[in-house]
Amino acid sequence: MKRNLVNTVGKTQIYLEEGDITQIPADAMMAAINSFGEWQGGIDRAIYRVAGERYHSQARKAMPLHDLQTVIAKGDRSRHRDQFNDVVFVVDDLRNPLDMVVYSGLEAAHQEQYGSLLIPAIRMGVMTGAVEKTPIETVAKLGEGILEFLRTYTETNLKDVTFVVYRDPASLTYLGTRLRQIR
Repeated sequence: MKRNLVNTVGKTQIYLEEGDITQIPADAMMAAINSFGEWQGGIDRAIYRVAGERYHSQARKAMPLHDLQTVIAKGDRSRHRDQFNDVVFVVDDLRNPLDMVVYSGLEAAHQEQYGSLLIPAIRMGVMTGAVEKTPIETVAKLGEGILEFLRTYTETNLKDVTFVVYRDPASLTYLGTRLRQIR
């Protein structure tokens, strides 16, 4: 996959890629889950496809979960050298704007001292309109979440944040435009 650098904020490079998030090497991947254990969205299915129950079983052990809680699910680098290693689950019960969800995941990744993090197009596709009313509003909130994090954590180990979009050219365009505007 071709890495597309769209912005640099401080020492953090922000990339945008189109493709299968499970096939991109990184320290961790962010994924939104709900608090009641119904985890069957597109990212969940992709994680199950490459790792079975490994990551979600760790989230289940942390139940009961609450909105905006994060759970770090550890992987096995020896088994997934060419893919993500860990998963940063952010509990998203659709009660908060997306920027808060993204900020929570970035903060957890920072605390784990990850150098690279993958972020899927959260609340796009089937979740469009669940909180943010339009794809453009959703993309704006994604951008606000990363901007607020980078303003708060000017010194972070997160040097590589990659947003990944799967089969959605319109979202790819919106997101690329918004990420380029972050200052």
